[in-house]
Amino acid sequence: MARILVVDDDTFLLRSLEKLMLTEGFFCQCASSAREALRILEGEPFDLVVLDVGLPDIDGFALCRRIRLKHRMPVLFLSARGESADRVVGLEVGADDYIVKPFTPREFVARVRAQLRRANEYSRPVEARNEIRIGDLVVDFDRHDAFISGKRAQLTEREFELLALLARNVDKVLSSEWIFENVWGFQSETGPKTLAVYVRRLRCKIEADPDHPKYLLTVRGFGYQLVFPS
Repeated sequence: MARILVVDDDTFLLRSLEKLMLTEGFFCQCASSAREALRILEGEPFDLVVLDVGLPDIDGFALCRRIRLKHRMPVLFLSARGESADRVVGLEVGADDYIVKPFTPREFVARVRAQLRRANEYSRPVEARNEIRIGDLVVDFDRHDAFISGKRAQLTEREFELLALLARNVDKVLSSEWIFENVWGFQSETGPKTLAVYVRRLRCKIEADPDHPKYLLTVRGFGYQLVFPS
């Protein structure tokens, strides 16, 4: 669960964004001043900070500079000041994006997700982005395939998408519904039961004994987990 700090002196906006973030599955903490935000950042880690430019004690630009002295997480500005000069200043002091008020909840969530995604990708070494090794299983993102003990698995595109999602969350238990939504989306012609079929197909390609899997495990009544074999 990504941790987001929202800093704004508009109480109504703070509560609205907090509710929106919680609905989207993020942890959200709020601060109504720059000093409060700095105090919170000293004690807890966050994955993204959302800043208003017009704060009551220190303006958002100055706060962003102070944050950048110690922290590298993405910073997203919110402001009613939409002039080009303000946007340029925001980016120059270290922000990663700038949203002009008013904005739609959909746009805000999309911007947040984009910054979290980029931060996650760019924090990894290049090698880790190109392949993930789990025991003798290698998930190769350049070739869109997997290799097991050096032998190519010959995955279909959908099989690869499923395995890649599991590999990016190795050792985590993922619900069937979450996996299905992230691989298939909400396609009316398929259903979550399709996932079981693809899990079986994957096991036949990556497991020595598909009936007794060591990599791709079923968590009964919940979902699946890709693990390092014992």
